[in-house]
Amino acid sequence: MYRFDPSRPDAVSIRRLVDDLIQGAAGRSNPVRTRDETVVGRGGRYVDWLVPGLLGMQLLSGALWGTASHIVNARQRKLLKRLTATPMRRGHYLLSFRIAGLLFVPLQVIVLLAFARLTFGVKVYGSSVAVMILSIVGSWSFAGLGLLCASRARNNETANGLVNLATLPMFVLSGVFFSSARFPEFLRPVIRLLPLTAFNDALRHIINDGASLLAQGPALIVLVVWGVVTSAVALRVFRWG
Repeated sequence: MYRFDPSRPDAVSIRRLVDDLIQGAAGRSNPVRTRDETVVGRGGRYVDWLVPGLLGMQLLSGALWGTASHIVNARQRKLLKRLTATPMRRGHYLLSFRIAGLLFVPLQVIVLLAFARLTFGVKVYGSSVAVMILSIVGSWSFAGLGLLCASRARNNETANGLVNLATLPMFVLSGVFFSSARFPEFLRPVIRLLPLTAFNDALRHIINDGASLLAQGPALIVLVVWGVVTSAVALRVFRWG
């Protein structure tokens, strides 16, 4: 008897491979009678795997586009130059965008996960609090890239190009639509260090496997390092004009 999940593409091919090996060893006249019993593992469907990746892509896009576009628009309209006559510091100005962006993270998470549950039956097997905390940390980390892209850009065309340069490779490499394990082995260590990869992997462990947030220590370290380094560089190179 074969027990497998038909919703997973590899399961069907592996079932056929194993059956061929058994039947071949018995003479290939199919003397061994078998039957199939299909099961769906917890969080094992493709849609269960896809939803965390979509949430990561959404948070990354929102953090970068939202931050970069607002700052560059203000620079083009000469509003930033006016702020130089005020006591506001660069750090306080950039921090305001980080805080404002985090306010919308819970709404993004709730809407997407609620839609996935109602439409596709996607369940969160881990802690909802852990999902929310990880999403806030991830969005905070991603926003650092947005600040960096907007720190010197003088117009929307330049900012859009920098944001696309930062986001598109991660959409392909970081396991949004297919696993990053499909890339050559020599690329995987680099891919694992990308912030979106760390976020997607950690979120899938929590949502699909029921893992705890504390167990995602390496991923959290990657996100925090990206957030701190990009923010520090952005603050260093930021110009009002």
